[in-house]
Amino acid sequence: MREAHIHPPSDRYPEEVRRGAGFVDAHVHCKDTCCLDAVVDAGVVAVRDAGMTGNTIRGICAIDRDSSLPLIISARWALYKKGGYGSSFGIPVETPEEMKSAIHLLKNAGAGIIKIMASGIVSFKEPGRVTAGGFNKDELQFIVQAAATCGLDVMAHVNGEQAIIDVAEAGVRSIEHGFFMSERALRIMAKKSTFWVPTVGALKRAAESGNVSKESEDFVAGLIRSHLEMMLYAQGIGVPLAVGTDCVLPDSRYRETYDAELAYFEQAGIPYDDVRKIACEGGARLLGIKAS
Repeated sequence: MREAHIHPPSDRYPEEVRRGAGFVDAHVHCKDTCCLDAVVDAGVVAVRDAGMTGNTIRGICAIDRDSSLPLIISARWALYKKGGYGSSFGIPVETPEEMKSAIHLLKNAGAGIIKIMASGIVSFKEPGRVTAGGFNKDELQFIVQAAATCGLDVMAHVNGEQAIIDVAEAGVRSIEHGFFMSERALRIMAKKSTFWVPTVGALKRAAESGNVSKESEDFVAGLIRSHLEMMLYAQGIGVPLAVGTDCVLPDSRYRETYDAELAYFEQAGIPYDDVRKIACEGGARLLGIKAS
């Protein structure tokens, strides 16, 4: 695996490159539109807001392209299964009626994508496990079909091989995070043209921000290595990829975080020019916008 700077030097993406690149961040969480200065500074022209409880960002903000502000496609807030992970990001649903009603509510609230919490998160207390959360296969298919009726795709927060396979087979637009990814899951994603937004740095930042045991630190380091290997495999078999930081904006270190995410793709063994295409063209295709 080719080495790369996890925190790349500033001349790796100089200003002339940033101005012309048209980077996309396919996974952020925006508190409000006052959070975008750092995004502009990073050369990012469009973001996909994965939502949070109380989100004030309306979906597909029609910002004048002569403006310095980026395009925002927002999920507004997420749907999660009652009793499972996701209360910080949205509203709980359980029955088909609740799911359908919530999707229509999001559509009317200006959502440009439906975000679902299709699993829990990587556990630091029990390394190797994913916390509780998610929907069963029938529920996933119902959500994807109900969203399609409203003209919307679905982005799925999901970790764990079987959960990833289930959401891919249900027809979601993209897999967000995807820790514990496998070659089997990626082959299904390649067949279904399901995007993957790996958000490598999000796991590392989470592990560094809490009181994590040495056992968990070592486990996370190994999981990240496996994640990078899967990213290279994904590119090799044609799984569409996009860059996502999972930053909660505003974040004064956003530019550094975005550059670090690009560097993870390089560390995986993906050549620099291909990383640029993933960050720009891949992100634009995922968001359904014209590449800069």
